[in-house]
Amino acid sequence: MTANMDAELYSRIFCALLIALVGSLVFLGAGRAWMVVGAKLQRRNPFAEYILREAGHRVRQNLQDLDKRYYLFLSSLPVYGLLLVVAFALQSEPLPYDVQEWVWPALSALVIAVSLVLPFQVVKLKRSRSRLAFRRTANIAVGHALQRIASRGYNVYHDVRVGKHVIDNVVIGAKGAYAVNVFVLGNHRARNGTARLDDSNLVFGKARTSAPIGISVNRVSGLSKELSKVIGHPIRVRSVIAVPGWNVAATDSDNHLLVNEKNVVMLTGWTDPDTYLMDDDVGQIHDYLAARCVNGKQTPN
Repeated sequence: MTANMDAELYSRIFCALLIALVGSLVFLGAGRAWMVVGAKLQRRNPFAEYILREAGHRVRQNLQDLDKRYYLFLSSLPVYGLLLVVAFALQSEPLPYDVQEWVWPALSALVIAVSLVLPFQVVKLKRSRSRLAFRRTANIAVGHALQRIASRGYNVYHDVRVGKHVIDNVVIGAKGAYAVNVFVLGNHRARNGTARLDDSNLVFGKARTSAPIGISVNRVSGLSKELSKVIGHPIRVRSVIAVPGWNVAATDSDNHLLVNEKNVVMLTGWTDPDTYLMDDDVGQIHDYLAARCVNGKQTPN
C-alpha cells in the first residue's frame, strides 16, 4: 500500500514538474516572439536623421537587448513556480501508467535537471549584464570627456563605422583627425593599476597584450583611407587608445597616444604640422561623418 502511495505521489510530482517546464518554455517562446514582432512593428523615429549618436550608443543598444532577454528569463522563474504549485494542487489522479516505483523519481530528477537551465540563464545573463553595463559606463565617460574639447574647435563623432569595424570616437579639427578606441578591462570595476605602451604591446599591470594595438591599427588605417577619399588627398588619422579605469604611464610612441577618461583631452596637444587640415577639409569630413553617424543607422556589435 505504501509503495503504491509513493508511486502515485512521485507520478504527480513528475507531472507537475513537466507541466511547469513546458509552460515556462512556452512563455519564453511567446515572449521572444513578441520581442521580435515588436521590433519589426516599431515606428521609425521621424527625427532620426537629425540626431547624431551619443557616446556609447551601440553598447547602450546591446545592453537594452540583453536586458530584455534577462528580464524575460527572470520572469519565467515565477511562472515556473506558479505552474508547479497549481499543477500539483489540481492533479488528484496519478498518471495511468504501470511502471516500476523508481521510474517516477528518476524522471522527476531529469525534469528538474533540465529546468535548471532557467536559473542558469538568469545568472549567466546577469553576469553578462554587469560586464556590459560597466563597458557602457566607461564608453560614456570617455565620450563625455571628449565633449569638453568642442569649444576648442573640434568636432566629436561617436560609433563611426569603418568597413566591418566601429571606431568608438572620432575627433576632427584643424590640427588633425584622431580615432579614439576605448578598451575596457577590469572585470566589472575600475582598476588601480597602471597601463603603458611597450613597443607593439599594451601592458596592464603585469599582463601584456597586443590585441588592442592591432585592433586600433586596423580601425585607424581604414578610417584614414575613407577620409582620404572624401577630401581627395591622403590624410593621416592619429590613433588614441583609451583605457578607462586605469592609470596611464607617459609614452614616447608616435604611433599611439595612451589615455584614460581623466586626461583624454590631452590629445589636442598631440599635434604634427603634417596632420593639419584645411577648413574645407574639415567641412567635408564633417558632412561625411555627420551623415554616417545619424541615430537612425545601426552600427554592428
